[in-house]
Amino acid sequence: LVGRVSVNNRITADDWMQNTRHIRINVSAATKQDKSTRTSTNVTELPYQAGDVATILPSNPKSLVSRFLSVLPTEISSIADDTIHIQYNQHHSQTSMNNHPWPQYCTLRGLLTHCADIAGLPEREDLFALSSFCNPNHEDGNDHREKLISLSETSGAALYGDYIIREKRNWADVLYDFDSIRFEEGGVKLTLEDLLGLLPSLAPRHFSIASSPSFLQITDSPTSSNGFDLELCVAVVEGSTPFGRPYTGCCSKYLETLTPCSDETTSAGSDAVRLWIHPGSFSNLPLDIRENPISHHHFTTPVLYVGAGTGIAPLRSLILEREAVLMKNGAAATSPFTTTEKDTGDGIDDNVLVFGCRSKEKDYYYGEELEGLVTTKRLRMIPAFSRDQKIGKLYVQRALREADGGSGKLIVQHILEHNGAVYIAGGSKMARAVKDEIVEALTNTIGSEKTAKKLLNKLKRIGKFSIEAWS
Repeated sequence: LVGRVSVNNRITADDWMQNTRHIRINVSAATKQDKSTRTSTNVTELPYQAGDVATILPSNPKSLVSRFLSVLPTEISSIADDTIHIQYNQHHSQTSMNNHPWPQYCTLRGLLTHCADIAGLPEREDLFALSSFCNPNHEDGNDHREKLISLSETSGAALYGDYIIREKRNWADVLYDFDSIRFEEGGVKLTLEDLLGLLPSLAPRHFSIASSPSFLQITDSPTSSNGFDLELCVAVVEGSTPFGRPYTGCCSKYLETLTPCSDETTSAGSDAVRLWIHPGSFSNLPLDIRENPISHHHFTTPVLYVGAGTGIAPLRSLILEREAVLMKNGAAATSPFTTTEKDTGDGIDDNVLVFGCRSKEKDYYYGEELEGLVTTKRLRMIPAFSRDQKIGKLYVQRALREADGGSGKLIVQHILEHNGAVYIAGGSKMARAVKDEIVEALTNTIGSEKTAKKLLNKLKRIGKFSIEAWS
């Protein structure tokens, strides 16, 4: 799929250490249709499901590409903007071609921008391969060769960790430090063919979609008559190494720099986004409405959501999808970022969100929108603002345990009494801690940890207990 960014806003305070973005991408309908089987767009058909994952293929910034070209031999850098024809030799295996899926015709600059992972960290075998191109006629050529071989050996794992991993040296950094590789007086020269055989291809990155397709269809005017929108919540990776070298995440920084388009076409250049959509961990969201709603419940199955940080992305998607179902069944709309809607009925226990972040004023992602749902009694919110506490820190696992009188009472009532579903999203450490709290609460009630874990496994099989976690 090909899309373009229509919204790219920072949703953390300007003076906050973390830059997190709310990004909306409009995907061209021409790329989502199979024109051999469909001749028109069915506007009622959902282009993706709540809880799906968007896989983004980033591009490298112009500054990095220019720096990389500057540390290559002149014979290679001088043809950066010439069209090259890439062919694989017959002895190349299919695996090799898959690892280097270069276009058949392109410029070197274009390949380095859109295809090659020059921002990545070279592996030890890459350093060994580069060692053979250290020119002995350079004053440091032999020394460079020995150092690269040492870095590549198992015995040099600590050295490799210090030089590459901890200091996050990418391909341009290594070629800059070992400048004998681009020395062109005699010796074995690094050729374009060699370079293309060494460089890894850009790997796509995965982001949980933060929007509900049904909710967007109901509440928004379509950005394009033939397209659809999806939204992401992206924390931009930025930092410094132990020696003060700045680094950024390839894809998150790429997304941050995309300028929103003002027209309805997918423009060329940096505003074009290459993406795919895949099923996520939450594919069985319960959406059935009770024929005769009871107190606090409109849905047949209540849902408990637990997340921290950008883990709110898939949970927001699920919450708004259930909100869209209520709206389709006659409930009034709850506009995003609004807390003035009238009370539309008490379904407060249908959706219970335990959400954690550091500060309510600094990084409470989608806080106004969530508070709007709380006001209309379509969401119960249990916040855990870890750094806003007078004593100690409050994390989601503790907030979950202490809710409704403590000792995991909320967990027990939700799962055992209300037959509810539980969805957890965020960092892997947080997800493990929350799962442990759930197991402990159920064990204390059931009397057997083994039985509690068997119950969770049963819920997992039927889609009522799912975790989407990342490192």
